[in-house]
Amino acid sequence: MPIPGRLIIILIKSLLSEKPIYVGYFLLNLLMNLKAIKKILLALCLLQVAGCVSAQQFGGNPPSIHWKQINTDTARIIFPQGLDSTAQRVSNIVHWLAKNNPAPLGNQLHKINIVLQTQTIIPNAFVSLAPFRSEFYLTPSLNNFDEGSINWAEGLAVHEFRHVEQFNNFRNGVSKAAYYLFGEEGLAVTADAAIPNWFYEGDAVYNETVTTNQGRGRIPFFLNEYKSLWLYNKHYSWMKLRNNSLKDYVPNHYPLGYLMVNYGREKYGLDFWTKVTHDASAFKGLFYPFQKAIKKYSGVDYKTFHEDAFNYYKKMSVVTGDEVLAIPTSRDKLQQKLNQGTEAGIKNVTTLNTKFVTNYFFPYQLNNDSLLYLKGSYRHRDAFFVKCADGEHRLRARDISIDEQFSYRNGKIVYAAYETDARWGWKDFSVIKILDIHTGEQRTLGHRTKYFTPDISPDGNRIAAVQVLPGGKNELHILDANDGRIIQQFHSSEVNLFTDPKFIDNSSLITAVRLNDGRMALALADISAGSVERLTMPSYGVLGYISINNGVVYFTASFSGNDELYALQLSDKKVSRLTETSLGNYFVNAFAKKLVWSGFTAGGYQLKQMDIETSKWIEVSEMEITNPVIEFPVAHSNELHDILLNVVPNRKFAELKYKQAGHFFHFHSWRPYFANPDYTYSLYSDNILNTFSTELFYHYNSDDKTNGLGVNLLYGALYPYINGGFEYTFNQPVTINNNPSQIDKLETRIGLSLPLNFLKGRSFKFFNAGTDYVFEKQIFKESYKDSLRNRNFSYLHHYFSWSQYIKQAIQHIYPRLGYVFSLNDRHAISFYHGYQFIGNASVYLPGFFSTHSIVLTGSLQQRDTANILFSNSFVNARGYNDYYLSRMWRLSANYHFPIVYPDWGFANLLYFQRIRGNVFFDFERAYSNDKTRSRDLRSVGGEIYFDTKWWNEYPLTFGIRLSHLLDNELSGLTQKNVFEIVIPIVIPQ
Repeated sequence: MPIPGRLIIILIKSLLSEKPIYVGYFLLNLLMNLKAIKKILLALCLLQVAGCVSAQQFGGNPPSIHWKQINTDTARIIFPQGLDSTAQRVSNIVHWLAKNNPAPLGNQLHKINIVLQTQTIIPNAFVSLAPFRSEFYLTPSLNNFDEGSINWAEGLAVHEFRHVEQFNNFRNGVSKAAYYLFGEEGLAVTADAAIPNWFYEGDAVYNETVTTNQGRGRIPFFLNEYKSLWLYNKHYSWMKLRNNSLKDYVPNHYPLGYLMVNYGREKYGLDFWTKVTHDASAFKGLFYPFQKAIKKYSGVDYKTFHEDAFNYYKKMSVVTGDEVLAIPTSRDKLQQKLNQGTEAGIKNVTTLNTKFVTNYFFPYQLNNDSLLYLKGSYRHRDAFFVKCADGEHRLRARDISIDEQFSYRNGKIVYAAYETDARWGWKDFSVIKILDIHTGEQRTLGHRTKYFTPDISPDGNRIAAVQVLPGGKNELHILDANDGRIIQQFHSSEVNLFTDPKFIDNSSLITAVRLNDGRMALALADISAGSVERLTMPSYGVLGYISINNGVVYFTASFSGNDELYALQLSDKKVSRLTETSLGNYFVNAFAKKLVWSGFTAGGYQLKQMDIETSKWIEVSEMEITNPVIEFPVAHSNELHDILLNVVPNRKFAELKYKQAGHFFHFHSWRPYFANPDYTYSLYSDNILNTFSTELFYHYNSDDKTNGLGVNLLYGALYPYINGGFEYTFNQPVTINNNPSQIDKLETRIGLSLPLNFLKGRSFKFFNAGTDYVFEKQIFKESYKDSLRNRNFSYLHHYFSWSQYIKQAIQHIYPRLGYVFSLNDRHAISFYHGYQFIGNASVYLPGFFSTHSIVLTGSLQQRDTANILFSNSFVNARGYNDYYLSRMWRLSANYHFPIVYPDWGFANLLYFQRIRGNVFFDFERAYSNDKTRSRDLRSVGGEIYFDTKWWNEYPLTFGIRLSHLLDNELSGLTQKNVFEIVIPIVIPQ
């Protein structure tokens, strides 16, 4: 979620739950982040926010990076110096796609800026409007089963450029008019309102599948997500599939979109979605244009279309209920035994939780009757557990990590944890943690490293880990487990990426490798020789999650069209298949004569086990390995498959320096904003590297007939943010000596702020501090132009905030533990004398049940008694009128709890995910101007909140509140019970 989106949500929660600390935190961040202001204005103006924007970082790169560019009429590739070969390859792929346009959505072409980010370890990418740009995060995902094994940069280029083509070709009809009226933000809002998010991602996944040798549409893990629902008879409504759930496992919009898009092209032709999206983005049919376009070109209504699509896939793969649909006979018995957990001798170790999703990852057999594993659920954050004869025991919550992988030997757990650079948002790290399960002590190996998927040697003295450097260059390192010193390092000219290393003994290990052409294999690494030897035939079937026992390598691979368990005997290099199941099998561990692993289900990963019986192993041929089965046909693959990577030329593009100073301004959007009586028209600019943000605006007030011009600026490329701006207001009416007159007013401001993120260990930690200097000049006009001197007034605004809280599970309303506080001080330094101070604090504590939260808040505000120069920032006790007195403080206690998870909606308009409640007590004390007298304002009450989604995409929380007032208003008697409808002022991203 983008930073502005998070700030919007913070504001909503503040408004809903009356926690003043959130208001303070939000206001502080607004001062630093013009993009947040712009996003809020857009939401207020158009009541929607563009949905195809992924996480962005303002000022996230240090100034030490030297940028280069490949600039053509099709795309500008902006990249750090030293990444030339990757930039050239991305540029070649983008130009080939633009020229040949496979599975076209249209023929419009508008130039895109693509930034290659190398400092972050998060594997991702996005395309956004306002400004129109794309960013590739070049550290690859080391999960072979989730993202596949083709070259990471090439896969991103294929997938993300499809989003570019989508935005280009959705600029027509009403969407095109919105573009001219409001700029790129107008196009984003209208296109996103017309086209559902599942199409954006499903079409991009289809494109990567049909034009490369792999793609997620050929990966069983990706397809098994919906198969799991069908196999377990989860008959969820369409709206539940679209909006997800806080209690049940529901795949996201990526697999849903791929299944729908692939079916549409298979059933109705390659140009089906071209016609549908053209009509929908043009709003041919003002209401539900996408649904109407599907009915027009398919001949069936929207509901029938997606039901037909699901049935198309079900008939090829699964059993639903008691009905056997045309599936291979070998799987009939498997389905009948599925719920009993007896597939081919497989036994369930854990029982499926029917109340909420629970996952068990990476089981390790400590002995014959005990298991170690990582466990997490929708109600609990991830932690290490040991299960033995006397029950399940929690060892320790895991540090914040980007994946679930960990290894274990001889009482030591080793895993990679996520840490951030305090200032630079694009810069983060993956560090190795070693946990002793007997003492509970944990230590960190190294500092600011980029190590992944570590394993510990049998003697405990060495650790194998994959190092991925900025830009994707990687090596397999053998480290000293005591000091992190590099003992040996492996690289190979034919290996694109090492993954999942596992020690055989202290001198050798097995690793999965992604080869340069995107295929995968197992390899043997000899530590003493520093050599790598391939053990299996290369295949586009993904493989990994290795375990080694008694000279046999156990692993998961997708050769058969499903993620099954396999075994490689090191003595003769023969490969055998061990399971034949309906869904995937992962994280296998071999010990003595048993295998234990995590099986994918519709209720989360569950532990399964079976005996090692070599007599039942089925040896597989090279044909099965090198020609993996594809579960569902890829529409028109005979026409389009293999047309990309095999034919893209290696054209050499000219490379130039990219000078940030020459690209500060990039105006992309313009729009009016109405909030009677104020009318504003603004132009917005953000540079492509997201370090300089500008707003130019004109405003008019219809009450006092004033108008003015202004500019706001924010620069984030240095260590502190620098913000500034000015506003000149013409002909503002004033009264002087009881005579009406006019003045012009000039207000200028400049400030510094320092946002820091100390994410490390098991908690999130954020620091924010800054100072603004504001100067205001009043210029007298008319008859007072010569008799009165112009007045200059200035003040300083200092602010500080700090927050720390632990990670939340999906059903947690607030963190189980945490605190946050902020301080604000404004004081005049010329002409007038006055000040305002406000401090806020909140403490988060666990409630009586795992999803309940206790929130304690406090707030104190004090101002000058002679001059009221600054607006009120205090949140009064709930139910009472707002007061702005010389001193006010408040303490509040809140108990939040879920009531029900309805997972219900109607008309593809409104969907209810959760209904939750809060009971509260507020105690406020207000003082007179001389602070000699005070009055208490106390209230108790309850609130009910509805966590919803609108139009299957936009989260929105609203509620109702009943406050019982224990004291009278300051003005006298008042009603004792106050009923309020709590509606947020914006729709969050």
